[in-house]
Amino acid sequence: MLLDQDQLDAFHRDGFILVEDLFDAKEMTAALNDMEHIFYGKSYVEYLEELDNTGITDSVEPTVTNSVAHYGDTKYGRAQFPTGFGALDRLIENDAYLDVFAQCLGTNDVSYCNAHLFMRSGPTDKRHPDHSWQGYHPDHGTNTFLPLSRAVGTFDYINSGVYLHDVDDDCAPMHVIPGSHRQAADVVLRGGLDDIRKIPEFAEPIPTSAQAGSGLFYSSYLIHAAVPFENKRKQRAFWTLSMARGDTSRWTKLANPWNGPEQKFFQPFWEKTTPRVRALFGWPEVGHAYYTETTLKGISMRFPNMDLSPYQK
Repeated sequence: MLLDQDQLDAFHRDGFILVEDLFDAKEMTAALNDMEHIFYGKSYVEYLEELDNTGITDSVEPTVTNSVAHYGDTKYGRAQFPTGFGALDRLIENDAYLDVFAQCLGTNDVSYCNAHLFMRSGPTDKRHPDHSWQGYHPDHGTNTFLPLSRAVGTFDYINSGVYLHDVDDDCAPMHVIPGSHRQAADVVLRGGLDDIRKIPEFAEPIPTSAQAGSGLFYSSYLIHAAVPFENKRKQRAFWTLSMARGDTSRWTKLANPWNGPEQKFFQPFWEKTTPRVRALFGWPEVGHAYYTETTLKGISMRFPNMDLSPYQK
């Protein structure tokens, strides 16, 4: 058991946990070098030197070119797993890393959802809101087409970020709201995430700063947000992985074939077809414990023209 009971209790209470020393320094250096090549075509030091000499900054954001909305490709490589770079792709083979997923999910029956490289580059980064009380959200929709449930620990999945370098407070660490995974379903139904100052049940957001080799694990229901770089000479490079329980993996996986450019076709199809046909695409069958008053309200918001009477108890 890698996490002790206090750590596991903290994860369930707060919705996230930072685990240090999951990866060694040499692994992180090699992975970071390859990730920088994928995003910059050179090292970040060389990128900054070129910026200083020319004053020209190009965005390093990947471009989604596939019909399936993977994270996409950069000018220099692939940001979606597998990347083709061994130092990055072999990170998933770390047994201690996978053991933490199993502990957080509460089962050894663990299923891959999605993994990609997530880079924020200080000189060009725009992936943050204008104000500190904006931009908070759960990541649940990335890997499932179904809305949040009150059944925390049952129908959510686990996201992770591997720190390829030290991320200090001035390096735009993700800010999380401890305990918000248990409040998210009701808050989202109220439409209250535009301004977290208006949500009295939320705790104060905290930064997820950590050293290289650490792993951040958090519930897909956890409310969090990006923040701007205080030091725009820095970058933040994460190798990310999402995992689900095997018993929910039919609808919790890289479910984005049904999103992105395909959504305009699948939404009206799913709204009008039968529950049996929906189950062919991974929907829980009629009578499944997932369907509650809360989740049915969420489904009605996402699929407003769907007849939900078969799913109502």
